[in-house]
Amino acid sequence: MPESVAGGPIQPRCTVSEATALIKECLEKGVGWLWVEGEISNFLAHRSGHLYFTLKDPGAQLRCVMFRGSAGRLRAALRDGLRCVVQGRVTVYERGGQYQLIAERLVPLGEGELQLAFQALKERLAAEGLFAAERKRPLPAYPETIGVVTSPTGAAIRDIERVLRRRWPPIRILLRPTLVQGPEAAPDIARAIAELNSRDDIDLLIVGRGGGSLEDLWAFNEEAVARAIAASRLPVVSAVGHEIDETIADFAADLRAPTPSAAAELAVPDIRETVAAARAVRQRARRALLRLLGEARLRLRSIERSHALKSPRDRLRQNAQRADELLGRIELEARRALRAAGERRERLVERIARSAAQGLLLARQRLAHAQARIEALSPRAVLERGYALAFDGAGRLVASAASAAPGEELRLVLRDGALRCRVEARES
Repeated sequence: MPESVAGGPIQPRCTVSEATALIKECLEKGVGWLWVEGEISNFLAHRSGHLYFTLKDPGAQLRCVMFRGSAGRLRAALRDGLRCVVQGRVTVYERGGQYQLIAERLVPLGEGELQLAFQALKERLAAEGLFAAERKRPLPAYPETIGVVTSPTGAAIRDIERVLRRRWPPIRILLRPTLVQGPEAAPDIARAIAELNSRDDIDLLIVGRGGGSLEDLWAFNEEAVARAIAASRLPVVSAVGHEIDETIADFAADLRAPTPSAAAELAVPDIRETVAAARAVRQRARRALLRLLGEARLRLRSIERSHALKSPRDRLRQNAQRADELLGRIELEARRALRAAGERRERLVERIARSAAQGLLLARQRLAHAQARIEALSPRAVLERGYALAFDGAGRLVASAASAAPGEELRLVLRDGALRCRVEARES
């Protein structure tokens, strides 16, 4: 019979763990998956990669956890105060005895999801130094070959080619066709940049496409494209969309152009301006040469009237005499320097010899002193003075009479040999 208390018999009992497991099963089967809208508070990004937060509205709160796998797919950075819709399944955290929502997806509200993802990636890559000014490289002044990464059918490649041919007719254009929109576009663009970098006949890259919505341009906001641009050994000009458009690729590139046409203008010089500049340089060089020729003629006439040209033999003799004087002074100074060096060397050798002799004598004295101390402490020295050392059957030194029992055999070591003895009795 079950035990009874006032009010009736006690029902069959279960442990707390069993009760919690039962509640957990009921919630998971009875509620299952939910889309829940609310505001994030108490947000915590754990070092394990898991995200913990509370989803609240004016009437209630719901504890949430998003594990690392799902958190890695987030496009927006979470923060307190962010309104969002979360998809997940209701369960119970048994150790804490609390129900919670395991979040699998999260979509921000108010601010666009893509805009939040853009800002989060921009801040993260900027913190890594991917956009640092010191990483930007100048474009080559007169490129011979330009690699273009874009769609082969879009307006961007036509605009780029038209401007390049007009500004710099000798230019060679190498197109690497890519997707510029859709889920496969970003990896295709990244591969294209890497492939063109493997060639040794390209001077710089133009990467871009024509205008479109934020969703259309999103491939150029992907991390894979940003890292491929940053890793490029070739300078990269980003040419995505229109002037008002801004992408992650723009920040990672060495130079951002507002449009594909502008990228072509920045990539090559204008041949008309270059020819005009060359003509101006030629004119300046001609005037400078004429001026130098005039100055040379004046110097030549001055030399023709000089005394040195009229009496060259006297001038040569004076120079020879001056050379002899200088040579004599050099030899005298050299002999003095050698003599002084010899004297310093002899003094140094003498000092080294004295110091070595003193050091050797001191070392010998220390060695003799140490040997004497060692000999005084040696057991053999004790034996030489008529003493004996007693060892038990295990070879241990018998240091006191209490260590030997009557009848025990001992080995006595003397100066000239050893004796085996038996203990008859101990005497105090």
